[in-house]
Amino acid sequence: MNGLGNLSGVRSMRYMFSSCAFTTIDFRGFDPSTLTDLFYTFSGCNKLTTILANASWALPTSGHAGSQCFYSCSTSLVGGNGTTWASNKTAYTYFRIDTAGTPGYVTVA
Repeated sequence: MNGLGNLSGVRSMRYMFSSCAFTTIDFRGFDPSTLTDLFYTFSGCNKLTTILANASWALPTSGHAGSQCFYSCSTSLVGGNGTTWASNKTAYTYFRIDTAGTPGYVTVA
């Protein structure tokens, strides 16, 4: 899925992609600076393998809610540095670029 870069000012993605059938979601061009609610955003996305974003992708540093953002996804979801989805890594904090020092599920494209 692509075209999310056309959205602006989005505050909530609560359940937005829950149980999606996408394999790839492309957030390139999307500004995440206003996101505050990521509760169950990708829950049940058991076909999701890749989340793409620009190198500047970063959630705001405070003011979020988002438990279980990646609840019940699939081990097929892998970040750009090789972080593989795990049932104990489902918080919104994993909605970040995957690097050696900060594991996440986002791949820079």
